[in-house]
Amino acid sequence: MNNGIRKIALIMVFSFVFLSLGLVYWQVVKADEMLDNPANRRAIYLEERITRGGIFDRNGVVLAKTEQTADGKVRTYPQGEMFEPLLGYATVKYGSAGLEATEAETLLGMKNPSILRRIQNAFELQRTGNDLILTLDSRLQETAYQSLQGKTGAVVAIDPQNGDVLALVSQPSYDAGAIEQDWDEIIAEADSPLVNHAFSLFPPGSIMKVVTSAAIFQAGLDTTELYDCEGSTVINGQTIQEQNDKAHGWVNYDLALAYSCNTYFAQYGIKAGVNHFLEAVSNFGFGRDIPFDQYVPISSITRDDPLPENLSLNLFAESTFGQGQVMVSPFHMALITAGVANDGKIMVPHLIDSVLDSKQNSIYRRTPEVWLTPLSKEEAEKITSGMVLAVNKGTASPGAISGAQIAAKTGSAEPGGDGDTHAWYIAFAPAENPEIAVAVLVEHGGTGGGAAAPIAKAVIEKALELKEGEN
Repeated sequence: MNNGIRKIALIMVFSFVFLSLGLVYWQVVKADEMLDNPANRRAIYLEERITRGGIFDRNGVVLAKTEQTADGKVRTYPQGEMFEPLLGYATVKYGSAGLEATEAETLLGMKNPSILRRIQNAFELQRTGNDLILTLDSRLQETAYQSLQGKTGAVVAIDPQNGDVLALVSQPSYDAGAIEQDWDEIIAEADSPLVNHAFSLFPPGSIMKVVTSAAIFQAGLDTTELYDCEGSTVINGQTIQEQNDKAHGWVNYDLALAYSCNTYFAQYGIKAGVNHFLEAVSNFGFGRDIPFDQYVPISSITRDDPLPENLSLNLFAESTFGQGQVMVSPFHMALITAGVANDGKIMVPHLIDSVLDSKQNSIYRRTPEVWLTPLSKEEAEKITSGMVLAVNKGTASPGAISGAQIAAKTGSAEPGGDGDTHAWYIAFAPAENPEIAVAVLVEHGGTGGGAAAPIAKAVIEKALELKEGEN
């Protein structure tokens, strides 16, 4: 009888201990991770007593704030669709997304709380969270947004010297302030307004030649050597063609980049060798996680392996000019472009400039640091020379602006099927002292020079105008 009672008591004790450990694990060890999970609405319910902090651009323009109304707290987005889907939303009915989800812990002041906040949390006292100051410039964002409106795609602008994200636009977009009433229409809309196209993966087409250039240089090939482009070439039984079968004639490296010569990059890429090519793409960040405030999918060389140890000859040839199975995001291409502009150094990208507590004390400030160094200064200057020639005499000329020299490269990527090509344009300016690097993608837009270049041109002109106003 006593043994039976003892067994029951032991089972109850072990059950209590097991349950307690489980609660400690989920409530303490995993609390922050659970709070950041967009599927968890705990952060939303915490807002009954915690006023979510505001989100501002680098000049103090309000991008998101919480207002107290007669019906309770309301999250508002004064800039409408312009910053969506980057900012995202936070609602009781549909949870949260975007920056509102990933930075919920910071906006609610739950991240590394002070002793005062721990006490406020313990007694569930009313309080205000932290403000986020972003690196974005709303004036540049508006130019990018207006230029891309009506199209599907993305614009990303970065300060190449410190990694600050100056503009990040994705189209189509939506009004986060009306997300609950418009939900059914938004999710039914074509081209997925809730998806951030700046972070989605696309075939790069000829803008990949900037990356392949590194393999050609680092293999020690003579870039002054002349190559006769006849409009097509055959490699291992596969015909590589120029756009519209155009024969470029005798070209060296600079002219090949300026004219976007597929056969040159296929032939010289293969001469450089697959090992130099795969080392170059790795050095530019393919197959790697990008250290950023938001999740960006890994750019990849093949469908099966983002960074394979080898490639078949045919797939290698296609990959050198951005076809085959290569996939990259507009955000990553902006970083690659910024790396060329910054003497071969890619800076860690930042979206959050600083965090202020409810009394406007600074509790976080971003610090510029190098992420990757895929190029030497001399190699970056060689690519810049080819990109300048592309603007002055080649396919990138529609992006030229008066009063400043820009360096640029076009891309027209075949997405498969019968759809029009994706239009790409990457650029930085001024070429001799870059202050902005841009990547533009217009999905199924046709040619890079026709559809994407005018958008990049407008963004660069606005950026240089703003810089001139500061001086």
